[in-house]
Amino acid sequence: MPVVVFRPSGRRIEVEPGTRLTEACRLAGFSLPSPCGGAGLCGKCRVRILAGEVSAARHEPCLSAEQLAQGWRCACLPADYGDLVIADPAEDGEDGVILTEFLARPPRGESGIWERELALPPPSPADARDDQTRLMEALGEIETQKGLERPEVDLPLLAGLPEVLRRSDFHCRAVGVGGRLVSLRGRAEGNREAKLGLAVDLGTTTLAAALCDLDDGAILAAAARDNPQGIRGNDVISRIEYASRGSGELDEMRRLAVGAIEELAAKAAESAKVSGRLVLIAVGGNPAMAHLLLGVPAAALAASPFVPAFRESPPLSASSLGWRGGDAPLLWLVPGVSAFVGGDIVAGLLAHDVARLDGSTLFLDIGTNGEIALAAAGRLHTAAAAAGPAFEGARIAQGMRAASGAVCRVGLAVDGALRSEIVGGGPARGICGTGLLDAAATLRRVGVIDPGGRLLSRDEAGAELSALHPDILSRLHGKPDGPAFWLVHPSASGGSGVALTQRDVREFQLAKGAVAAGVRILLETAGLAPETLDRTLLAGGFGSYLDPASALATGLLPAGIRPERVRSVGNAALAGTRLFLLSEEERAAAGDLARSAAYVDLSNRDGFQIAFAREMLFPET
Repeated sequence: MPVVVFRPSGRRIEVEPGTRLTEACRLAGFSLPSPCGGAGLCGKCRVRILAGEVSAARHEPCLSAEQLAQGWRCACLPADYGDLVIADPAEDGEDGVILTEFLARPPRGESGIWERELALPPPSPADARDDQTRLMEALGEIETQKGLERPEVDLPLLAGLPEVLRRSDFHCRAVGVGGRLVSLRGRAEGNREAKLGLAVDLGTTTLAAALCDLDDGAILAAAARDNPQGIRGNDVISRIEYASRGSGELDEMRRLAVGAIEELAAKAAESAKVSGRLVLIAVGGNPAMAHLLLGVPAAALAASPFVPAFRESPPLSASSLGWRGGDAPLLWLVPGVSAFVGGDIVAGLLAHDVARLDGSTLFLDIGTNGEIALAAAGRLHTAAAAAGPAFEGARIAQGMRAASGAVCRVGLAVDGALRSEIVGGGPARGICGTGLLDAAATLRRVGVIDPGGRLLSRDEAGAELSALHPDILSRLHGKPDGPAFWLVHPSASGGSGVALTQRDVREFQLAKGAVAAGVRILLETAGLAPETLDRTLLAGGFGSYLDPASALATGLLPAGIRPERVRSVGNAALAGTRLFLLSEEERAAAGDLARSAAYVDLSNRDGFQIAFAREMLFPET
């Protein structure tokens, strides 16, 4: 079998012939982005071959001749190779900024979590009842929302029952949630262990989690990481297609998601310096992520008429999903609305009491998917716009996450020259979503981008742009595939520079047009004009950091929305999932929200395509 060695780390693995290099890197502990889902179109999974041979025949479309000669190859493509030495991919990795901040209101109602100290009569010749019967008799009935119930016991807990009881001389402590027994341990000496809960925002690109004390609701620590499923594509369609290849691929996606959540739980507990039993995990995610987490086939989500296998699921033992920790916590998904509006949006609406607010509220979570909700006149309308991953740096020539070296802000200085802000303040390596938005707004403002989205070349600038600051004019240049604009000059960056291309502008137009058209359709459905909105809430990483003025200047937000009524609300999905974790009343409210929300299918809506085409244009300045 081929041997792959990584330098300078020295990691060494053996792989089966034909193993893709993305998989070889993953087995060695390196995670590579694959925004195009393994189609070899973006080049962002490139690795450098230091020794050995990998055919370059299928890599030419996304890598230059110079890059190929230097040993660069797209790792996602099938390739034949023997023994290889590869430069550590981590050298070009991105430590992105993942939003874990949120507005945390106190939960309403009680948690529904109970604890019992039990002293069971030990077995004897006169009392040879089974362990489960003995335990159930000691527990008695539990008060739940449905009334008095006998607790249910999952198989993993039942399997450990004989050892727990005999090790503790039949004295134990039981913890449950509603009608489920979640944890059973021998009687601990000294202080009781903390009962912990983990709220998880399971995003397409990233995961964020908050570890909470279930007794008082306190947030003990937060943790975040990239979604490891990204090795199978940055968008949900790529992942659904991969998981649909067979049971092994579907199982891989489940294991990746469960493993990431388990890692976040350990990371948060270590950060908080707390020990205790993890009793409950609440997860808010879009429908595709929810299906893949549970190992449920998701192919029907990607084909008309777009039907999910479920919108609500009962709480499950995490161990049934492959949880490897000592505890067997209960895992509960926030319910969703439709195939494209999931528990993450329901959680965001719950977090900010959108259903209880007076007037009208537009709620936007713009990321790989653009989910939209509009609450007005006692009704809740929802929709999902296929924004694509442009706002998260994918499909942009030099796009990247909001990591060190990303151009994150673009504007004009007082004298009219361009100014760019770079994450970390060091050399520029690329551009993230907020930088892309600002760049489009700024270049449209000065006329370098016309209303149709055409990026002007130096030859076309002519007299119309001659009054611009010389710095702006000096940034116009041509590339083999069309005009481009230097956001950061090569001389200033100490590298190859960062440029916005014509194709980047088109990708931005597609993304912003889809979101803006979705907003227009929902406003029309509710009979509202943009200027009548009482508030617009922007959630998620991109929404929380974008400049509302740029969103209005580009048409991402419809003209008429008042800037002073636009507010960023942080990671609303995590905020609402925390409430779902901590309260039975909040869980019931989330269910009511999900069931009462009306879903507007934009793809089948009359007028959407016309609205989409119109919203792709830039507003007149």
